[in-house]
Amino acid sequence: ISIVGAGGKTTLVHKLAREYHRRGKGVLVTTTTHMYVEADTDLSCDFFALRDKIIKDGYCMAGQKISEQSKPKMCGLPYDLLDKLIKDMPQALDYVIIEADGAKHHSLKYPAADEPVIYPGTTDVIIVLGTWEKGKLCKDVVFRYELMQNELGMAEDVVVDDSVIDTLRQVYVKKLRDSGFEGRISTYYR
Repeated sequence: ISIVGAGGKTTLVHKLAREYHRRGKGVLVTTTTHMYVEADTDLSCDFFALRDKIIKDGYCMAGQKISEQSKPKMCGLPYDLLDKLIKDMPQALDYVIIEADGAKHHSLKYPAADEPVIYPGTTDVIIVLGTWEKGKLCKDVVFRYELMQNELGMAEDVVVDDSVIDTLRQVYVKKLRDSGFEGRISTYYR
């Protein structure tokens, strides 16, 4: 499951992971872009360590550390390692949940040409759209607003409303389909 969009992706990733884990399912959380490193995140990129953690705990958040700031960030596991974990652990690993987009803490996002970054094994994509800033100017709320304005010809004073939010959803769906993604696409309004 790849989570894309803005306005609550990480929260949804953790909500899904907790729910699946509560049901006794094995869960791996990672990213294809960047995420903050959280407590107990495995940054080893070691197949055996990750396998053992998933088998023992039923849950693992994993990636590769990329920064040493006060809030360190990680990028995702190498695809070959992720492929091996999925292939070699069919009894223990039920769900891989991937944060597959970045929005720099904005509630809405207009994706660039190379976004979202979908892992090739993804079967489901959930588009997250924050709705709590309706009525505010798009330029103040939408990450990559200038790109949205250039590509869609939007006026400077457009405010966020249901039609803008639906347009962003449609852009994501089109980009996913144009990139060859054939799986399920759903939307989570927050």
